Amino acid sequence: MRLQSTERTNKGSRRSFPRHRETVLDIVRASQRVPSFPLLYTMQIGELARVRENASFRVAWSTLFAKAYAMVSRQLPELRELFVGTPTKHLYRHPHSVASLSVHRKDDLGQERLIWGRWNDAESTSLVDLQYQLDAFCQAPLSDVFSEGLILERRSALVRRVLWWWLMNCSGRKRAKHVGTFSISSLGGHGVLNAHHPLVTSSSLAFGPISTSGECEVVLICDHRTFDGVLGARALKLLESTLLGAMVNELSSSPMQTKAAAA
Repeated sequence: MRLQSTERTNKGSRRSFPRHRETVLDIVRASQRVPSFPLLYTMQIGELARVRENASFRVAWSTLFAKAYAMVSRQLPELRELFVGTPTKHLYRHPHSVASLSVHRKDDLGQERLIWGRWNDAESTSLVDLQYQLDAFCQAPLSDVFSEGLILERRSALVRRVLWWWLMNCSGRKRAKHVGTFSISSLGGHGVLNAHHPLVTSSSLAFGPISTSGECEVVLICDHRTFDGVLGARALKLLESTLLGAMVNELSSSPMQTKAAAA
């Protein structure tokens, strides 16, 4: 009897796959046919860190990186291009950037999950307004900020796979609108750099923690069908100069009257 009891306690357990993880599986599956490569660049952004720390409105690093990269994409329009393979191969260029942001938060039942928020035309939106949107992504009811994703999660696996295939292969405009032209998936606030993650946009940014000396490692993951490493390197250097230029200026000069603390 004792041996049987030991066997029972040593056995593992199983549970049904959480519905909200279906979206992660869909993204992983869709990214498998994207030939991606990473570029790592160490930025010196101590000045921006100091200005951000002293600003009366607390702006998240993801907000700063999203707007800065969107501004870079306005200078380098190739960053707003998406590869479309069906019915004929071509590149679709969206008129403005659509930033997709991975957000880890609790759902309405208190369970932890990922959602994806989108910033449209971040290059022309103030940091204050972008931050309000990020606060909503992190705190508002999921039905308000992730309604499309919740609807898709309830569809059958076949329907979701067909829709993702169509978005990734047939319509650049719809892919830009619903998925994004670039994405941000960062764990810098947790002290680590996630240098590899699935790519379903033209490019994706990740950044690590900012050191006391102002150094920050930034990774740009690129779709090789859309652009090459030289353009990616230019984008990273322009991103650094934009963070130290336009972002510092906006934080320094704007009347940052806060309504809520940044996430």
